[in-house]
Amino acid sequence: MHSPVSDLKPSAAKREVLRLAKERKVRFVRLAFADVLGVGKNVSIPVGELEAALDGKVTFDGGSIDGFVRGEELDMVLRPDPATFALYPWSTAEAGEARLLCDIAMPDGSPFEGCPRTTLKRAIEEARSSLPAFNVGLEVEFYLFEAHRTPYGSTQTADVGSYFDFSANDRGEDARSAIVSALAAMSISVASAHHEHGPGQHEIDFAHGNVLEAADALLTLRTIAKHLAAGFQLEATFMPKPLEDRAGSGLHVNFALQEAQQDTLLYAIGGLIAHASALTAVCNATVNSYKRLVAAWDAPVYTVWSERSANALVRVPPHEHPPQVEMRSPDPACNPYLALAVLTGAIADGVERQLLPGDPFTGSTYDLTERELRERGVRTLPNSLRQAIAELDGDPVVRAGLGDHIYHAFRDAKLAEYERYRRAVHPWEHQAYLRLY
Repeated sequence: MHSPVSDLKPSAAKREVLRLAKERKVRFVRLAFADVLGVGKNVSIPVGELEAALDGKVTFDGGSIDGFVRGEELDMVLRPDPATFALYPWSTAEAGEARLLCDIAMPDGSPFEGCPRTTLKRAIEEARSSLPAFNVGLEVEFYLFEAHRTPYGSTQTADVGSYFDFSANDRGEDARSAIVSALAAMSISVASAHHEHGPGQHEIDFAHGNVLEAADALLTLRTIAKHLAAGFQLEATFMPKPLEDRAGSGLHVNFALQEAQQDTLLYAIGGLIAHASALTAVCNATVNSYKRLVAAWDAPVYTVWSERSANALVRVPPHEHPPQVEMRSPDPACNPYLALAVLTGAIADGVERQLLPGDPFTGSTYDLTERELRERGVRTLPNSLRQAIAELDGDPVVRAGLGDHIYHAFRDAKLAEYERYRRAVHPWEHQAYLRLY
């Protein structure tokens, strides 16, 4: 994501944002950010308040945002990043609506330790000595379902396509094209887009760029997709596993290690393998996530790496330059800032401690027997959010990647989510037991 103000000094960037807002007849600006759970939030201001916002004079009630602050620390400051200024695609020539992504600061101007975007910035800086040059590309899968007026949306689709299919009469194709065009207009580089495995399932791949821009791009995609899909009478969902008998939606994270030596590449893989279980809590952060991580549709289940196996946890595509390390377990409902922060930290830890990942695996991991798993020292990924949180508790590297504030806020929220799920009575239970007993 490279905007016209990306390379300007702060004072010049501020002037350029004000100039662009005037030139493009912007009336409102949304100051956007993500909460600890990765849910997009925003404060909308009239353009007359834009200069004050750029000076860090717009505040909001942080006590209303899950996991942000305690009762005595309510006032939080929005710190817009001028490089993220962009017009929303539904703007008109007469009335533009723009957005700025923000970091969160304390009232005295100091960084807020519970800000996910600031957490990712810190992780990038801390990894700089061991990873002096790397970037990341994202492959994002999602579903487009028919829009129906129900309390929870719909999982119905008239689409019957599969991998790379094209239909001239498919509203999903039209919606995806509109989403890609909108992202391009907002200076977000899309490498490719195509129909995915399941009917109604799509994929958009972001070009490699710096890690912060990748997280910003995913947050933007989730907003844009939902808004534009509605114009095609569709609903976009990044839920990991919306349908039991269809493929789940993954978020494949491709780290490109610039000028990496072979040893560095192996150490990076070793870091991801070593911390895989704890990473799962952050990269697969919903109860529903664990219904995707099963032995089907190429979802990873075991802590192995491979050059070619589509269901390995980590894949290293052969002959790529610069070398790439693809982490295949995350899903698109994660908090992109926190997920990329802990993944970056795990890779850096692998490089610093020279962790070796063992031999690469060939074939399908689904064919591994219990004996082979034991002999190879292969672990199984957590099979529930509760188990993943327990793994997070025991991993000081991943916990440090989150920071103390976010670790506790995230942990408390996710344990509460799991407990609500555990106590809920689901339709499957009615079908299985209501008349039987």
